[in-house]
Amino acid sequence: MELRNVATFLRVAECESFTKAAEQLGYVQSTVTIQIQQLEAEIGVPLFDRIGKHVSLTSSGQEFMGYATQMMQIAECSLLLGKPPKEMGGVLRLGILESLFNWVLCDQIPQYHRDFPKIILETRMTSGDDLLQMLKHNELDMIFFLGKKTTERDFIRACAHLINIVFVTYPEHPLAGRGPVSLADVVRQPMILPEQKAVYRRALEEEAAQKNLYIAPFLEIDNSVSIVSLLKQKLGISFLPEYVVRSSVQKGELVILPAEDCSVQLWSQVFYHKSKWVTPPMDSLIQLIQDRVFQDRFLQNRTI
Repeated sequence: MELRNVATFLRVAECESFTKAAEQLGYVQSTVTIQIQQLEAEIGVPLFDRIGKHVSLTSSGQEFMGYATQMMQIAECSLLLGKPPKEMGGVLRLGILESLFNWVLCDQIPQYHRDFPKIILETRMTSGDDLLQMLKHNELDMIFFLGKKTTERDFIRACAHLINIVFVTYPEHPLAGRGPVSLADVVRQPMILPEQKAVYRRALEEEAAQKNLYIAPFLEIDNSVSIVSLLKQKLGISFLPEYVVRSSVQKGELVILPAEDCSVQLWSQVFYHKSKWVTPPMDSLIQLIQDRVFQDRFLQNRTI
């Protein structure tokens, strides 16, 4: 069985299109068609249903997907035998929430690059729901996101840490220094919030809905760095993961508003597919994330 045919099968399954797979692989479409036909003849069953331009896996194709993934992983593993970390190459596809990249992982990237200088780290930043779907379709190798603690049959959870989501503003804000505030007090103030697809924005709106409160921010922006910058310019209140604002709070640039009737906690989680072979570069990235989150939680406990 030709590994290149197996690789083409996986790419067609990912793209759900012979044409798109050919474009990504640098082949003409007829080459992809021939490779899939050779694979189907060798296995003895059709792997794809072809209805017009739509391509989907047959039940046999879905079963073969697991074997195909393992074959490619074994081939990749064999290429790494005897190689020191600095000689390991390849691409690691990471899906990550924007705030987690900027405030948790970004500082770890230089060390990771020193350890694995030949690894290309491709990042995709979008919502947790989108990341889970991309992981299911083998578009990513691992994901790091915020959400409710979930269990997925086809995924392995490498780590999970509980994260507080907090109201934050500048020290001179009228609500700062007053002690506990109510959610009603907060939503009457000008607010800067991430877009509605952000998981902590949705969690806040659920809390508000239970109290018959409506949230209408004057600015929506899906960039935590920009939100923190605007808060420091004495503009409004926001609702952000505690790790985003910890440094600014410690420096006295921002303050957390203790909410007496709104407590939101979410889990930062790292997932990869159960069929994925965890390469040394991938395992090292997981360990860097674990170490950083543990360090942040230790500093948080000391601050409290």
